[in-house]
Amino acid sequence: MGNVATPSREAGNGWLTSLAFWLCLFAAAALYGTVTLSPKLLAFLTLNRQYQSNQWKLVSLEKQVGHLQKVIDAQKNDPAFVREQARSDFDVADADDERIPVESHLRLNIATGSANLQVAPAEMPWYSLLLAVVARSRNVSNTLLAIAALLVLYAFALLYERTRA
Repeated sequence: MGNVATPSREAGNGWLTSLAFWLCLFAAAALYGTVTLSPKLLAFLTLNRQYQSNQWKLVSLEKQVGHLQKVIDAQKNDPAFVREQARSDFDVADADDERIPVESHLRLNIATGSANLQVAPAEMPWYSLLLAVVARSRNVSNTLLAIAALLVLYAFALLYERTRA
């Protein structure tokens, strides 16, 4: 009768040990996943950033093409537009025309804007710097893998509860 342990103390210790065991395994899995997936995720983020930048350029170029198509249609079908364009380009006026100076944004402007549109690339997420460090540094990757291995060894060597048969 003297060798009987209280069940509440064993049960309380058991679930805490089990929780620590699983937390060690999940932390080791997270570290391993970080080392394994960081190069792929970094490449994905970089490619996604380039894709979005190219999409903005494409939209801008489509707007320019649409504007130029309207100018071509007006040059083909509207003689008054062609005359006004020639007056604007060569700064020629009829003798009886009276010119009133106006600001540049009020004048006939057929230019499409900058053909070499520079779109600011989208910003990388905050964690991309951490991913770059893990993906590019062999020492950091090896350290994280060593920590993961130690966590697994610790969990199975010291926290694993063996059942008695």
